[in-house]
Amino acid sequence: MSETQKNTQNKTNDVPAVAIKHKVSLVELILILLLVGLVFVFIFGMKQLKLDKKAEGMAKNKFEAILPVLQTAIDAAEEFKRTDDFGDYPFDFGQLNLTATDDYAINSNAEGELFIETDDFMIKYDTENFGFITITKEEFGKAGIKVIYILSERSYKVEDPSPDRKPTIRDEWLPQN
Repeated sequence: MSETQKNTQNKTNDVPAVAIKHKVSLVELILILLLVGLVFVFIFGMKQLKLDKKAEGMAKNKFEAILPVLQTAIDAAEEFKRTDDFGDYPFDFGQLNLTATDDYAINSNAEGELFIETDDFMIKYDTENFGFITITKEEFGKAGIKVIYILSERSYKVEDPSPDRKPTIRDEWLPQN
């Protein structure tokens, strides 16, 4: 063969094979992004759930700490009713004869109204309905939640001005009489 023919022949044996490229399709790309998104939602959702459970546990512990103080006030009102000549509940907080302890203090506001005060709560005596109103302070995590105990009904009621905002007081935490 001549030199010219040798140069014009295709030399396919000497050329390495080029790897076949696999293009990522749009569907595969969407599936990958979906999986990555699910992983992130799951991880961050679990972190937020743990934080919410921790905050709820702290709120429950704070509320359970006020229950003995509230029970002391309820017992004082029931004792007053039992010893009263007419069998009535006290018409004034001062008639409960409560004294301050390490757990709570007895304070008064500008109008002279007496109330029990702790770090996280304030307990007022409702002279119209003869009951106790426990009000959360900002130190609890949210101010203005009311737990109302009516002496004659022996029942609790929770009034939360913004129940969607945490922390809150759940009905399951209330003592059952």
